[in-house]
Amino acid sequence: MPLGPGQRVLAVADDLSGAAETAAALLSRTTRTRVLLDPRTDTPAPAGTTTVFDLDSRQLSASGAAARIATVLTGLAPDTVVCKKVDSLLRGNLAAEIAALAATGRGVLLAPALPAERRTVRDGVLHTDGVPLHTGDAWRAEVSAPPRSVAEALGVPVALLGLQAVRGPDHHLRTALREALATGLPVVADAETDADLDALLAATLDIDPRVVLAGSAGLALALGRTLGGGPPAPLPPPGPATRPLLVVVGTAEPVAAEQVRRLVADGAALYALDHAPSHPGPALPPLRPGITVLTPCQDGPPDPAAARSIARHLARTAALLDTAPGPADLVLTGGETARRVLDALGVRELRPRGQVHHGAVLAETPDGRTVVTRPGSYGGADSLRLIVRALRAPAARTPPTPTPTPAPPAPKPGRTSQDHAKGPFMNATPAAAAGTAPTTAGNTGVLPVIAVTMGDGAGIGPEVIVPALLDPGTLSRIRPVVVGDAERLRRAAELLGLADQVEIVTVEAPADAEFTPGRINVIDLGLLPADLPWGKLSAVAGDAAYQYVRVASELALSGAVQGICTAPLNKEALHAGGHLYPGHTELLAHLTGVEEVSMMLSTDTVKVIHVTTHIGLIDAVARIEPGLVERTVRRGHDALVRAGVEHPVIGVCGINPHAGENGLFGYGEEEEKIVPALEVLRADGIDARGPLPADTAFFLAGRGDYDLIVAMYHDQGHGPVKILGLEAGVNLTVGLPVIRTSVDHGTAFDIAGTGTADPGSMIEALRQAAALAPSPTG
Repeated sequence: MPLGPGQRVLAVADDLSGAAETAAALLSRTTRTRVLLDPRTDTPAPAGTTTVFDLDSRQLSASGAAARIATVLTGLAPDTVVCKKVDSLLRGNLAAEIAALAATGRGVLLAPALPAERRTVRDGVLHTDGVPLHTGDAWRAEVSAPPRSVAEALGVPVALLGLQAVRGPDHHLRTALREALATGLPVVADAETDADLDALLAATLDIDPRVVLAGSAGLALALGRTLGGGPPAPLPPPGPATRPLLVVVGTAEPVAAEQVRRLVADGAALYALDHAPSHPGPALPPLRPGITVLTPCQDGPPDPAAARSIARHLARTAALLDTAPGPADLVLTGGETARRVLDALGVRELRPRGQVHHGAVLAETPDGRTVVTRPGSYGGADSLRLIVRALRAPAARTPPTPTPTPAPPAPKPGRTSQDHAKGPFMNATPAAAAGTAPTTAGNTGVLPVIAVTMGDGAGIGPEVIVPALLDPGTLSRIRPVVVGDAERLRRAAELLGLADQVEIVTVEAPADAEFTPGRINVIDLGLLPADLPWGKLSAVAGDAAYQYVRVASELALSGAVQGICTAPLNKEALHAGGHLYPGHTELLAHLTGVEEVSMMLSTDTVKVIHVTTHIGLIDAVARIEPGLVERTVRRGHDALVRAGVEHPVIGVCGINPHAGENGLFGYGEEEEKIVPALEVLRADGIDARGPLPADTAFFLAGRGDYDLIVAMYHDQGHGPVKILGLEAGVNLTVGLPVIRTSVDHGTAFDIAGTGTADPGSMIEALRQAAALAPSPTG
C-alpha cells in the first residue's frame, strides 16, 4: 500500500516521553499531529491526522496495560496504520501489550532496534553499544533482571527474521516476512541500521498494511520517512528570558547530575527535594522569573521501588511552583515524571512542533504553554543547556567595544595572503594590505563575526578548521567563533602537529571571544565522546552536527554573528541522529524559517546556482517550472550584485542535451519550463541568457563569458565545478536571512584523522563569508 501525507496513523506508547518522541518522528508540514494523554478520548481522526496516545501503562499491571491497548484500538478506520512504540530497552509491559496487539488478528512485526542510540538487534538479542542487554548495566534502575532475548521479554514463541533475510534482495525479504507472518506468531526482526528498518517497513506495508508496526523510535522514523510530506515547520523562536521556565529532572541516569550542574552554573535556580515526603511543605518559595530546576536529592544509588513516589512528589511540587508568578513553560525529563507533572497541571493534549535534539521533543499545549519532554537516558552533558537555549532568548547584553585588529603575521613560505584573497567575489572586499585591517560591506572598519560550525566530528571538519583559523589572512577579514567541540579541535591540532601553535578557548557567546593570532574561540557544546573514532559513521556525531548548525542559526538570527561558515556533515549520520534533512541547505532553511533557498557553488573559474539539488533526476525535471527558475536566477543575481558585480551576465542551462535542439530532444521542456522565466527576467533588466546547452555553457563560463551559470539539477552543476575547482570550491546558500558559506567537499572519512586534509576550501569559504556578510550593528 503506498502511503502518503493523507494517511491516518494511530500510534501508542507506554509513557509520555515515548509518545512525544514517536510524534516527532511522524511530524510533517502536511499532517496534523497530536499527543493525547487520555486513551478514552473520543475524537475521530480525519484523514491526514497522526494521533499518538500516551497509554501511561508502564507502571500498570499486565492486564491493565492490555486493556488500554484494546481501548484505543476499538472502532479504528480500516485503513489506519497502527504503530506501537516500545521501549528500546524492552522495559515496561511489553509482553502484555504485544499479546493484546496480536489478539486483534492484524499480525505484529516487532523491530525494537534504535540505531541512533546504538541499540541493535542481532539473532533476536538486543545489544546496547554492541553489548547484549543482559550482560550490560542498561537495566540498572529496574527491579527485575534484563531479558536474554526479545523472545524471552515476550514470554511466548516468536518467528525470528534474521539479519540475512532483512538485507537480502527485496523479493527474498518479502518471502521470508510473509512466511513468518503466516505462523500467526509475533515476528521479531533483526536490524542494525536505519536502512534495515526502512526495508522492513517497506516489505511489511507491501505485504499487508494492517500489520501492527511495533518498534522503538527508529521504526517510527522509518514510518515518517515513508509518509513523507516534507520536514516540519521551524521551531518557534525562543521566548523572553524573564518568563518562568521550570525544568523538572526526574531521571536516575548518571548524566542527569552533570546536566543539572551545568544549567545551575549558567544561573538557574535549583530546588533539590528530599525523597518523597508526604507533603511538599508550606515554606516552598515562589517560582521566580527565569529558569528553575526541580530535582530529587541524589544521595545514593537510585532506588527503583521509590521511582514512582518520587515522580508524584516532583509533580505536586511543580504544580505548587506553577501557581506564581504565572504558568511556566516546562522541560520534563523521564517519561514517568513528565506524565505525572502534566497530570498535576491538568494538561491532556500536546501539539508537537519538532525536536531540539534527538528525543527532546518541543510541543505546545492548547492553552499556549511550551513543553519539552525527553527520555531520561537521552542526551549528553549539555542536553538541558541546548533545550533551554531553544526556549529562552538570552538577556540583552551590551556589545563590546570593537578593538583594533592586529596586523596579520607574515605569510608562511610558499604561501601569501594574496593567494587566499583570490576568488569570484574579489571585487567585494579587496585583499588587505599588510598591517591594515580591511573594511567590511558597510565600510565601518568592524570585522564581521562568523560562526564556524564543526560539521561531523568524525570527518575532516576539525582538521580543516584549525589550520584555516590559524591562516594569516583569516583574522584580517573576520572574527571567527567555532560552534562545536573543543576537545575534538584539540585532537585535530595534535595530529596536525599544531598543538604548540594554537590556544583553543571555550567561550559562552561570541561577545565573550577575543581575537588574537593563534587563539581559536569555541562555543563548546561537548556532545562528542572522547573515544569517537575518526572516519566512522556515527549517529552521535550526526546529531552533534545538527546541534552545531542549530546553535549557529540562533546566533545569526539574534544578530550575535553576521554569517555562518559550515564544515561538512555526513547525511547518513545526520539521519541516524534523528534529523531527516537532505543536507545543510535544507536544514538551514528549516532553522531560519525560509521556504526556499538555492545552492551556489563558487570557484575562481566558475560559479553555478542550482534550480534543484538533492532529489532524483526524474523528480527534478518534474519540479522545474518557470516560477522556480525565475526565483533561482533572481537569488543568484542579487548575491552577485551584493558582492560587487554590478551587471552580472547569467547563463541558464537547458534540461535536455543541446537544450532540446528545437524539439529534437525531449518534449519541449525548455520552452515550457525555462523560456517564460527568462522573458520575465529580461523585462526586469536582468541579463539572463539561454536556454544554453550545459556543455557549452560551462565552457563559456570557464573562459569568462558568464558571471554565473544556472544549472537545472544537481549533477549538471556539481560535475563541472568539481572538475574546474574542487580544491578551492565554496558552497553558498543563497536566499537565507543570513549569509552562509561552506567548503565544497564532504567529510572524507577515508582520510579523516590522518592530518592530510587540505584546508584551502575552508580558507576560501571564510574569505567569501567575509566578503558577503553585512557589517555588525552596535
